[in-house]
Amino acid sequence: MRHVGRNPFEKQIPSHVVAIYFLCSIIFPEDSISELCLSVILYLECLNKEIVKTMKHLYVFLIVSILLNTKLISQQYVIDTRVQNQKEDEVNLYRSDQVTNLDLLQALELSGIRIHKFQIGKFDKKYGLLIMISEIKDGKEIKTDTVFNGYNDYDYYKTGGNEFNTDFIDQIKIISKVEDTTLIFYFSTYGQSFKERLHYEKYEGASFYNIRSYTDTKWCINEKIPLLIFASSWKDKQGGFQRFCGAVNLSRNDEKTDELLSSSPHYFLISYLVKEFKN
Repeated sequence: MRHVGRNPFEKQIPSHVVAIYFLCSIIFPEDSISELCLSVILYLECLNKEIVKTMKHLYVFLIVSILLNTKLISQQYVIDTRVQNQKEDEVNLYRSDQVTNLDLLQALELSGIRIHKFQIGKFDKKYGLLIMISEIKDGKEIKTDTVFNGYNDYDYYKTGGNEFNTDFIDQIKIISKVEDTTLIFYFSTYGQSFKERLHYEKYEGASFYNIRSYTDTKWCINEKIPLLIFASSWKDKQGGFQRFCGAVNLSRNDEKTDELLSSSPHYFLISYLVKEFKN
């Protein structure tokens, strides 16, 4: 009878080998890799008992790997409770906490953009509403264009409601932008918005233009109410240099306003007119 040698893999598997195999199966879920690790470990176990010391080191290494791997897998998502500015500008590059509305308006003006809002008063009934742009050169009105011919009412829906409502406007907003020799006006009321683009030539090569707005802009029936002016500089009679009126806020029947209107050789005037409504 032939003696068959004992298979070295048939002996009882040491507990530390089982532990290492278990750890391998967690780190390497694929069966083939786990079985390969077990075969290599058992083979080394059969070759030399001294390999146990090395396996203990491997065992420690695998435990550390498991702990790190578990930490990564179990990482929790935490709701970001920072304020919106910190989310959008994490390193505070723009220092938004120090920026005021005035800073933003001045930055817009650097790009030739200005925002003007005019309170025109309350209405108690429907009227016709006209918005006009007039060009004046050397004291004479060259032309007047009616850029809006509508009404003083607007329609709206209340938030969450389905009912149709109507009310009257109480302001006119104008956003202006200057691009070289092009003047852009964006007009807006609660119910209407539109844009007008004007091309102009400088009165003189050295001329510069400024925008000034009126303060008293309440409506009066059948009367043109000025809103803002885009006017050129004029040559000083004594010094020969270009100058402009120091008035910032204009008003009718005002000395500085009259000086601007009489001295500027070229300007555009935006005004509006309220008239009786006819069906």
